[in-house]
Amino acid sequence: MADGDSSQGWVQVLGHLDRQVSSGQLSPDTATLSDLMSVYQVPGVSIAVGHLSGWVWAAGYGVTGGETSTAVTERTTFAACSISKHVAAFGALRLVQDGVLDLDTDVREYLTSWQLRDRAGRQPVVTVRQLLAHTAGLSDTWYRGYGADRAPSLVQVLEGSGPTTTAPVRSTVLPGSRFRYSGSHYSVLEQLIVDATGMPFEDLMRTLVLDPVAMADSSFDQRFPHQRQQVVARGHHLGGTGVPGGWRAQPETAAAGLWSTPTDLLRLDLEIARAVSGSSKLLGRDLATQMWTPQLPGASYGLGTEIDERAGHRRFGHTGMNVGYTCFSFVWPDTGTAVAAMTNSDDGWELLSSIRVAADRRYATRLTTAPVGDVSGHYVLRDDYPIDIAVTDGQLIFSAAAQQPVALVAGPDGNYLHPGLDLEMRFVPADDQPHVLELRQEGVTQTATRSTAAPH
Repeated sequence: MADGDSSQGWVQVLGHLDRQVSSGQLSPDTATLSDLMSVYQVPGVSIAVGHLSGWVWAAGYGVTGGETSTAVTERTTFAACSISKHVAAFGALRLVQDGVLDLDTDVREYLTSWQLRDRAGRQPVVTVRQLLAHTAGLSDTWYRGYGADRAPSLVQVLEGSGPTTTAPVRSTVLPGSRFRYSGSHYSVLEQLIVDATGMPFEDLMRTLVLDPVAMADSSFDQRFPHQRQQVVARGHHLGGTGVPGGWRAQPETAAAGLWSTPTDLLRLDLEIARAVSGSSKLLGRDLATQMWTPQLPGASYGLGTEIDERAGHRRFGHTGMNVGYTCFSFVWPDTGTAVAAMTNSDDGWELLSSIRVAADRRYATRLTTAPVGDVSGHYVLRDDYPIDIAVTDGQLIFSAAAQQPVALVAGPDGNYLHPGLDLEMRFVPADDQPHVLELRQEGVTQTATRSTAAPH
């Protein structure tokens, strides 16, 4: 944990949230959580912070909304949106561990209620791994939900029949060739799991995941919020208008149908972190590590897990957005800390980004600045884009392609900042050379390698 972690520590963090987070640079423009809730008209927010040691802090802010609105508490239930995929993936991997499923087996071996086809009616070869990793090339679909009395069955969703408002699930991109995030992958996974086990999906996930991880305030059952309406956060559209009926039913439960709390969500991320270290009784190290391993080169997604492996930002977990709700749950494995936050608003992203960046700065592994004399030299971003680093009077001078040289500003976290651009740089040790130069602009990180060629 970070020094000073306590309930009071996070109260102070939420009192000074950075509003300018896109550059990754520390900004003097701060606001309280309450201010951001007012600006973006977010009625309610719940947040939890936990550590592998067992320490947990949780709090609720604002109100649930609706005619019987009450104060949000740490046990108020929100729609977990696409974090559902993260939880479902953990359950699927437990089935792999038990030999019920195999990651690299064709889904046709398991599906009996419905069959996956391409647009010409042919059955492609798609594996369980590809469904988990969003690499099966299935229909590009975002599930918006239904009124409780109009929701189709999962098979109807897959077929695009009955009251379904989304197109039939089809194979539309060459399986295994690329990453394409789509809820349709997890709809097929859900039906596959039901067919392979003969059990209702929500019951199986309670047995495999929710009960063993002590996620007592969570359920994939779409009747769950109706059974505890006094502690359910109602969803809201942009501008604070309530979602009719309070929320929408999600028959695509593995993709978007989980109801949960931040405390429950971080319990799962911490359990996965334990599994990666080999200390979980629920999932073995190899399968847990695959959750955190990019399944295609350059991808930022593992098996049901969003991945950020940038130096100084290493974290794993998932984000989510349903109609009326936004959320995230991440673990920073190098410090053993997890943070989850949920809102009952379509417009919660800016607020959540400020919370997530505050957690990044608190828990991500920081790099120390390399000695100035060790990093001067000639770097190559690509063949036609040279970068030169020189040292003048103790300052790093940065020259890129045809641009004018500039003196870099040393940042607080071992980084260097361009004084006039949204450009952050780090010098990172490498196995085969003293350092590589990481450049980050607008959320994208590129690497320039050191060259023995003469400087330009």
